[in-house]
Amino acid sequence: MGKRSRPPRRTRPATQRHYQRTARLNPLIQEIVAEYFEDVEDDRLGLLTITGVEVDADLNVAQVFVSNLDADMAAETDFDDQRDQDVLEALEEHQREVRLAVARSARLRKTPNIVFGFDPAVRAGAKMDQLLSEIQRSDSGSATDVGEEE
Repeated sequence: MGKRSRPPRRTRPATQRHYQRTARLNPLIQEIVAEYFEDVEDDRLGLLTITGVEVDADLNVAQVFVSNLDADMAAETDFDDQRDQDVLEALEEHQREVRLAVARSARLRKTPNIVFGFDPAVRAGAKMDQLLSEIQRSDSGSATDVGEEE
């Protein structure tokens, strides 16, 4: 007996989306969270900026990265752990409302838990600025010392 040929398998049509779902959700959730905090009156938050969001692949957790201009400006001297703790506590108090705002606006089947943290890139940049300022001050101080010796 001869082999029967099978009909070709049906496949789903190709979509126009060439990137992961989380890559599309990250900026959407960032915008929703930023809009939520525009209306919040909490002195502990100071000048808060939502710098980024990373949603994990299974949509369980959305890591929201923040920068606080008040805390980052204090980084020129040193990071103030108490100020950072106050900001994180204030953010945690708003966590439930932020998640509800994301659920309403993004219309997701599964709304991720929101976890706040300071943006390490902003902190590293502030630390580099601090180090460069110290080097510049030491260079300008040594240049005046050399000029005085002559």
